[in-house]
Amino acid sequence: MEKTAGEIMLLDTNIFVDHLRNYTPSVEFFDTLENALFSAITEAELLAGKQNESDEKREKLLHFLHRWTKIEVTNPISVLAGDISRKHGMDIPDAIIAASALINNAVLVTRNVKDFHDIKDLKLQVPY
Repeated sequence: MEKTAGEIMLLDTNIFVDHLRNYTPSVEFFDTLENALFSAITEAELLAGKQNESDEKREKLLHFLHRWTKIEVTNPISVLAGDISRKHGMDIPDAIIAASALINNAVLVTRNVKDFHDIKDLKLQVPY
């Protein structure tokens, strides 16, 4: 799905992973990105990576994430995520990311459309 002007984008973890791996389409996507949201769950998933055992790489990641707006896991997000997880058999981290997009009326930018396509009212975009 194409993003229309003025829509808020919430980036899924896989988009950040691609960038951190220097995947050219992702690097180009981030070069054109002016602002976006991401879930606190994405930050946790990224920090869980083994490469972040290096303080230097960890700090570099946190500095990169600081460019974007982090969405905390609020009670409304956790309640909606629980419902999404139960209804769609989805893992909690993905359900929280989907709920974060819905609560913030944002387009979820992901390469894993199949994981989210059944969620009512969730707008999706494949970035590259």
